[in-house]
Amino acid sequence: MKSIRFIHLSDIHIGLQTHGRVNPSTGLNTRLEDILKSLDYVFETARRESVDLILIAGDVFHRENPQPSEEIEFARRIGRVVGAGVRIVIVLGNHDYGSSGGKASAVEIFPALDIDGVTIVRKPELLSINTKSGVVQVACLPWAGRSMLASRDEYKSLSSGELQVEVEKKLIGIIRDLAKDIDRTAPSFLLCHVAARDAKLSGTELDSLSTSDPVVPVGELASPAFNYVALGHIHRFQDLHSGKTPPVVYSGSIERIDFTEEHEKKGFVMGELSHSDEGWKCGYEFVEIPARKFLTVELTQDDMDDENRFKLDKYPPEDFEDAVVRVRYNVAAPGDEADETAIKSHFRDAHNLKIERVFTKPEKIIRQTELTRTMGVLEALDKYIDGKPELKKIGDEMKSYAEKLIRETE
Repeated sequence: MKSIRFIHLSDIHIGLQTHGRVNPSTGLNTRLEDILKSLDYVFETARRESVDLILIAGDVFHRENPQPSEEIEFARRIGRVVGAGVRIVIVLGNHDYGSSGGKASAVEIFPALDIDGVTIVRKPELLSINTKSGVVQVACLPWAGRSMLASRDEYKSLSSGELQVEVEKKLIGIIRDLAKDIDRTAPSFLLCHVAARDAKLSGTELDSLSTSDPVVPVGELASPAFNYVALGHIHRFQDLHSGKTPPVVYSGSIERIDFTEEHEKKGFVMGELSHSDEGWKCGYEFVEIPARKFLTVELTQDDMDDENRFKLDKYPPEDFEDAVVRVRYNVAAPGDEADETAIKSHFRDAHNLKIERVFTKPEKIIRQTELTRTMGVLEALDKYIDGKPELKKIGDEMKSYAEKLIRETE
């Protein structure tokens, strides 16, 4: 065995429907179709490039009770890629688990369907996977939140912060134990759905990740026992151990979830473990998927004509075709509205159009306590300049002009 070719993806979120609509010709939500199209792109690449192994780092589904149609569409695609000789390992993410601890996850339909070549992992374990290019080791760590300890009597008295620390200790211990069991003469992966310290969050995580979620130090993930560390949970592609061994990589989500991910590239990781006299080394590249675009248009008073209608000539409609578009414009008061007819007409070819009216409160003027109504103009101006460091350089000039104006009015 000289090399192992692999694909790493995560955060598929099948079942996401935000900014979508029902496609009358298929009966499916268009956002589901977007995700399936991106998934097809990944799996077609796997077949074309003769990939040995696909690692899915959690959050296959967007919610714990997916629709049967969503499960079926995913199962069909899994079946096709496995039929091409590719082996698949999936660890469960936080979206894949049922709300009750013992409930089976939606992803676990695959053993029931007897799909050979697919391994679903819901507890930490070290797997030996027989691929068409040889055996590889995959150390697996599915999502483990505070709930893993919160129900145990010995932890019930702990504060939220103390419980977080205990979970983090447990996770570090698990990773170290998995690393100890690795045969370093054979190729190996660490596959996790976890929040890593110092990871750059996408907008989605900034809103959704709890400050009490367990966080694992990159140094613990980057054990030399592993040749590649495949992470899920954070939707932005990044290598937290860039230029070093092993790579510690978030592949990111394969589709944009909302406007917080508007400017992020979406895709997956294509990699290869190669054997040399120095052992197993990893090379990889991020492969961008042509995911649906999210675009924001910010309108100001400069975009209004004399009759309070929007001028949109600088926004060519073809640039926004089939995109999810958000148009934001300012209003003077919370209840104010403008005629949105022009906006709707101009962006009629967008896949989805969201119009937001934004009211910005006027900046509150803070009165300087040193100023009084009985002060003379020049004395008040002097006090005002003293309280504004940015005016120091032109203070004397301001007072000179003020004196001139006073003399003229007198």
